[in-house]
Amino acid sequence: MLKHIMITAQSLSMEQTAKKNNLVEFLKGSSILVISSMCLKAMNFFLLPLYTKYLPAESLGISDSVTNLTGLILPLFTLGLESAFSAFYFEKAEPERGKKVFSTLSTMFLLLGLLAASMSVFAKPLSELLFNGPQYQSIVVMAFGSLAINLWYLPYSLELRMKNRMLAFGIANIAASLSMILLNILFVAVLQMKEQALVLSSLLSNGLQLLILFLFVRQVPKRADMDKKLLKDMLRFSLPLVPMSVLNWVLAISDRYVLLAYHGESVVGIYGIAMRFVTVLNVLISAVAMAYTTFAFQTREEEGAKRKYYYVFQTESLLLLGMCFTISFFGKEVIQLMSSDPEYYAAAEPLRDLLFAQAIYAMSNVVGYGINFAKRSVYYLLSVSAGVALNLGLNLILIPEYGMKAAALTTLLGYLLVFLMVYHFSEKLYPCNYGVLRVAIVAVVLYGLCFFLEDTELWIRAIVWVAAAAGTVFVFRDTLKQLGAFFLHRVLKK
Repeated sequence: MLKHIMITAQSLSMEQTAKKNNLVEFLKGSSILVISSMCLKAMNFFLLPLYTKYLPAESLGISDSVTNLTGLILPLFTLGLESAFSAFYFEKAEPERGKKVFSTLSTMFLLLGLLAASMSVFAKPLSELLFNGPQYQSIVVMAFGSLAINLWYLPYSLELRMKNRMLAFGIANIAASLSMILLNILFVAVLQMKEQALVLSSLLSNGLQLLILFLFVRQVPKRADMDKKLLKDMLRFSLPLVPMSVLNWVLAISDRYVLLAYHGESVVGIYGIAMRFVTVLNVLISAVAMAYTTFAFQTREEEGAKRKYYYVFQTESLLLLGMCFTISFFGKEVIQLMSSDPEYYAAAEPLRDLLFAQAIYAMSNVVGYGINFAKRSVYYLLSVSAGVALNLGLNLILIPEYGMKAAALTTLLGYLLVFLMVYHFSEKLYPCNYGVLRVAIVAVVLYGLCFFLEDTELWIRAIVWVAAAAGTVFVFRDTLKQLGAFFLHRVLKK
């Protein structure tokens, strides 16, 4: 009897340790990604004066228009299978489950990448469609090559994330991003290649990332591990995500093409500078999203899982809102500091709404995991469809007259509608108290301060920022206290 009790106690202790390790691995993985990405994004961010000096707004607009087009095509080729990778990787306790998923999907992505590369034959008509001439078809060819390599390295990237090998994943990202920065400097400032520079840099850095990821994973798809039934099941799950991915592209990118049609390449280039400030948020968003997928699926059956999700959402929201508020509040000065060409100063106009829109998008990803758990991706489709309908309609009505400000506002409204619907559906499938009301109140207050005080003196805004920061810390004191206690416990344990 005593032996049985001791074994039971030992089992419970091991189970609790495993649960803690899941959270620790999530925090460790996301921290690695945040720190590595933040360093590189900071380097890229401080190179903006170089880009604005050597790249006219028109050249930047041409480059962004091509890369944004491949952003539409990418989800058409992935078929939503990157989401199926994570959803099916942990579904069954099979020793060979991971090998089957990897081999099946990497073979599929190899074929899809070859198909994407063949799309280069349409480079000339695409150049004529976008820019009323064939002069930029070489840029389109490079963009399709970059797209193909992106498809080939995707399963290797997912494999590292599913195995929680975030350090290796981070190293691959650092190497690729650092090479892109150095290539951008070479092509933009030294060789002065203008609109070709950024697209060619992306192509070469993607190739390097593919090589590094392959060296880390050291796996090739094996025919014995391929499973046609598994592929059918994953496609059944993922195909409804394809139109959703396209709709996500429309929601995020369509304003650029309406701006291109009504206001020209230069306005798209200026708007692109504002979007590059948004990438500061994307460092945190992408890092949390990549690490959170594994964490959420591994812990969903655990006792206390929902409380962990609450703290993840609260922490992410606090960080995102703090970044949004700070960059928006001082956006005019920061853009003037970072842009050597006064032509780019107008990028401050859409900055606030783009930043808050991106924060809302990230929040919807976290609160929507009830849909992922239930594998009811159709609810994502409904939510994004509603957001796109609102966004696209307002784009066509407002952008012709109001330009960039309207483009940013319609993006914000579209993402807000998506968040509300995703949260509603997810709560029906997997009720979880995320503390959304508190986050919403803080977001509205911070947004309102940015809106009403954007033209006030800098010293006034500095005082208001300190007061707002203190108030936000007070409101989120429970979250900060919990985080402090967790990290203090880790330090003392070591």
